Amino acid sequence: MGEDCLFAFPELKDRLTKIAREELNEDDFVRRQSLEQMRVWIGQNQRIKNCRTDDRFLLRFLRIKKFSVVRACEMLERYLTMRQTYSKWCQRLDPLDKELQEVLSYAALLPVGRDSDGRVIVFGIVRNFDAQKHNSDMMIRLNMLVSEALFDEEANQIAGFTHVFDNSDMSMAHVTCWTMDNLTGYLRSVTNSVPIRLKQNHFVNVPGFAAQLSKYCMTFASEKLKSRIYCHRNLDELKQKIDASLLPKEYGGKTPLSELNERFRQFLLQKRDMLLALDEMQIQLGETAETGRECTDMVAAGAVGSFRKLQID
Repeated sequence: MGEDCLFAFPELKDRLTKIAREELNEDDFVRRQSLEQMRVWIGQNQRIKNCRTDDRFLLRFLRIKKFSVVRACEMLERYLTMRQTYSKWCQRLDPLDKELQEVLSYAALLPVGRDSDGRVIVFGIVRNFDAQKHNSDMMIRLNMLVSEALFDEEANQIAGFTHVFDNSDMSMAHVTCWTMDNLTGYLRSVTNSVPIRLKQNHFVNVPGFAAQLSKYCMTFASEKLKSRIYCHRNLDELKQKIDASLLPKEYGGKTPLSELNERFRQFLLQKRDMLLALDEMQIQLGETAETGRECTDMVAAGAVGSFRKLQID
């Protein structure tokens, strides 16, 4: 647990064991029993045609729901529904794909460190993303690629994530590249279906012209999430909340951004088989293809009609 993850440190395993026990209600017996029950449910669910059932994958959902098997199964069904409904965002996340390779070269979103609580720090530099060339579909694909790769690490399932976004020199194109359908679909569906323990969100130097977009996004956030969002006027304010040594060298840390990005790209290559295998999972959707608002409503609701007919002892 934690030994083979990005940015591991000597005390990490003990830290993760403590978090799992105290925050997630996890121990060997609960973990074993919950995994067994979840596999039974997957086998009985007639809508699920193919799904990973290995420990590491199922624990993504059990840990985010603190080992409530029913809630974990509901989220898994939402997740599978989301992946098929929004295949343009969630499938073919191949780090060797030419377009994804180009976007990864921007160093616009990547993990840069791990704090003493075991949380991985994902750093976003908005200006590095070429919004003149790529639209919000590619932004979301990049986010899903980063997330799926990191979800496969147990340390991140247990300790969670801290997100930091540097919005300095953000252009109007970074706002206008979002269509309302994409923004609503992403906020209402992806954010409710992805098993991420998001512990802190830090936004630095958000320009005034993005204020209305930010306000709209906040309407989709739970009260718990809102309490974990911090806005900073400058980097000095950010460093009062985040250890600067954990940031890229350009922001006061120790390792240059280019080196961190190359390390992450090599990490993605190690995860490539896992990322491509996710596309083999399949769940039966409705009789007709859902689009627009109907599509986001379906995913947000969980599409769990069949779930309530099943029993988990």
